[in-house]
Amino acid sequence: MKIIKFIIILVVILTPQNLLAEDFKTENLKLFMGKWISNCSTDNEKKCALERSVFIDKEMKKKLITVIMQTESPSKDVRFILISPLGTLIPSGVKIGFDGKFISDKAYSFNICRQIGCITSMMVKKETLERFKKAGDLNLEYVGANGQKININFDLNGFTKELKKIL
Repeated sequence: MKIIKFIIILVVILTPQNLLAEDFKTENLKLFMGKWISNCSTDNEKKCALERSVFIDKEMKKKLITVIMQTESPSKDVRFILISPLGTLIPSGVKIGFDGKFISDKAYSFNICRQIGCITSMMVKKETLERFKKAGDLNLEYVGANGQKININFDLNGFTKELKKIL
């Protein structure tokens, strides 16, 4: 539970609070991919997070989606955290896949929704982590408030190299 609180605090600090649901429009939406950012803290144990966001503005101030991978030494476990945009149907959750193929027909639910977005958090199995490393894109599918499907491809270029820094 401490690790989830750590990530939520980290995300709140690093996320601009000005991404509102009305900014989330799918028609002719041009997205801008941010850089991979790694942060580590060493209290009693080493806790690290690897983060990358997709922005809806060229200045990269309005985040749309953020992906975070978190580790905590000495454990080898990796936690995946996805911060999704507001303005999507909460009961529909988010479908997640790699390179055009979804992991499951069922969507993953949101753990909680806050001003920064809806958060999905889960431990990553070793096989899934390998898929992250090999894939070119993380595919996300949401359902908008009007029932329209919203598909976003999240570029995983450089993920494997950056992940090694926090493992």
